Amino acid sequence: MQINKESECKIIKESIEKNQKDWIEHFNNKGEKMISAPDIYKVAKKGNKSIIESLKKDFEKSYEVTSTQIIYSKNNLKAEIIHDVDSKVAKPKKYKVEIPVLAGDFEENKETEKYLQALFDTKDSIYNILRVLKKFGKDKKLRLWTPNQSGRKEKLIRSVDLCFYGFDRFDVDGSYWFDDNSGLSRGVIVGSAEQKKKLGSKSK
Repeated sequence: MQINKESECKIIKESIEKNQKDWIEHFNNKGEKMISAPDIYKVAKKGNKSIIESLKKDFEKSYEVTSTQIIYSKNNLKAEIIHDVDSKVAKPKKYKVEIPVLAGDFEENKETEKYLQALFDTKDSIYNILRVLKKFGKDKKLRLWTPNQSGRKEKLIRSVDLCFYGFDRFDVDGSYWFDDNSGLSRGVIVGSAEQKKKLGSKSK
């Protein structure tokens, strides 16, 4: 797996911003996998400095829109997290988990741990997850955002977006509507036979 070294740009190097719904269509048309929350986590865990620095620039400019989607329940905290949602290149991966209502601050407990493990597709402990995410900025305070129950009832489907907010916050946000909030994104080269075939056909 190799994350592209820069966010999607037009030919004249003007950054493109789209919502999750439109980004999914964009990368499907390119025959590429769209970046997911686990892809970002894996890069940080491996310590890939060039990609980490590149993603930090995205976080500073705008939201990094991922292919990770959350489908909340109307009447309780149960939810389904889907990575690579609606991708024609990568097989989507799903987790069913209870997601607490989070408004920035969070408790380092089992409930939060299970949510973060599903969100980043890892078995790491919450301690290690937080340590890995710190690689995007030791001076940044991690803030987690999810809608309250009334918000979940109103709009079930949300995208997962990451950004730096102000000087001291690193927001991991699971509350924006998947067809609303716009931001940057990038493709991921996974080296699958299917992706290579699609990319090859587009180059002819």
